[in-house]
Amino acid sequence: MNPALPEQPSPPPTRPARLGFLSNRRRKAAAALLVILSLLAIVLAVQSWRVLSAIVQVEQSAVVPLPPSDLALGTPATAGPPHSMGTPMTAASPITPTGGTSGDVAGATTSPVATKGSTETPKPPDKPSELDVARQLVDAGIGGGDPGDSDIWEGKTSLTILVLGVDRRADGGDQNADVIIIARLDLVNHRLAGVSLPRDLLVDIPGVGEDKINGSYNHGVLASPDDPVAGVAKVRDTVEALFGIPIDGYVLVDFSGFSDVVDAMGGIVVDVPYELTDNEYPTEDYGIQTIHFEAGVQEMDGEQALIYVRTRHADSDDARRVRQLDVIRAIFSKGKSIESIANADEIILSAGKAIQTSFDLEEQLTLARIAYQMSDRDIQLVTLGEPILESGWSDDGLWIYTGDPEAIKAFVLDAIDTNQMATPAAS
Repeated sequence: MNPALPEQPSPPPTRPARLGFLSNRRRKAAAALLVILSLLAIVLAVQSWRVLSAIVQVEQSAVVPLPPSDLALGTPATAGPPHSMGTPMTAASPITPTGGTSGDVAGATTSPVATKGSTETPKPPDKPSELDVARQLVDAGIGGGDPGDSDIWEGKTSLTILVLGVDRRADGGDQNADVIIIARLDLVNHRLAGVSLPRDLLVDIPGVGEDKINGSYNHGVLASPDDPVAGVAKVRDTVEALFGIPIDGYVLVDFSGFSDVVDAMGGIVVDVPYELTDNEYPTEDYGIQTIHFEAGVQEMDGEQALIYVRTRHADSDDARRVRQLDVIRAIFSKGKSIESIANADEIILSAGKAIQTSFDLEEQLTLARIAYQMSDRDIQLVTLGEPILESGWSDDGLWIYTGDPEAIKAFVLDAIDTNQMATPAAS
């Protein structure tokens, strides 16, 4: 070697062939990942369009505004004649709500008066397009701030919602409200308190007279059979007259489509507190059959859940109302799951056939944001029953509940007071 020449650098080592093979594998993996991501994007786009189409499809039929109430909340109305069995609930006694009403100052005194209000029925919302729905979904998803403080509530700090469940048979017949729940949603603290009223509670129905409270729905339907909200409006008027509580909106559930909603959600999980056997459960053809539930936590499909909330011969109507509240909780929990989000289009289409409400799409989306932030401990649901109420047979052979009107009103108002969020003694 010539010492005058600089030392030449050594050539870089040859890369093993297996590294080149790994590089090829990385390129193939990246390409496969890109294909998968593209397919996922297509699937998400298709699912999103299905959800949008489902919302558009049900929005027009499922959203039916309530007409203005025939009652103004001011001075007391005259009471109907007392029933020989006991004292029916009437609008004769003023009420001071302990928890305030929808947007009112807490403790403001309100009581009903039978004063005719505006008869103009709100027009149904215009049918939205898929782009309109997409915009509102995006706004709801990225909207900042507290959904309870949204301008959509027009300054209200709470909403009082009437929840009804009806059992319509294909052959028609009387349509009574088997589920009647008054719920107060605290928009500030995101809490919900509700009370379930017994369907056999004897009350004074405005414009009708003395009857069971569940019959108020049927009286409304019979008066205006072509009006899809007439039954709800009559129950609303009855509740407002009895308790001095202005109703802000409603949710009506038809049991005939209830099972489809539960099935679309993939079923629900319910904790059955004790063994149930009903040997006289009615069938659709007016026969009877035997149904049975073991005690304990179990999954239920739509048909099982419907039977569970309907049966009452195994125990009582009061126990059935407790089961209904348990199923509502189960549906609330399942609705927040990933599985329900994946099946959103099926759930929406099923709900559109089973649920009618006065809340429009924007309000529904805002309520959904509130609900998503709530946990089970933010919900209190109780039932009105003994010892506040007494049960027995009326002179004309009806099974009814009666009680002291003032005690009943006080219980109901305490039960929906979200500031207390404690179960009243009679629950």
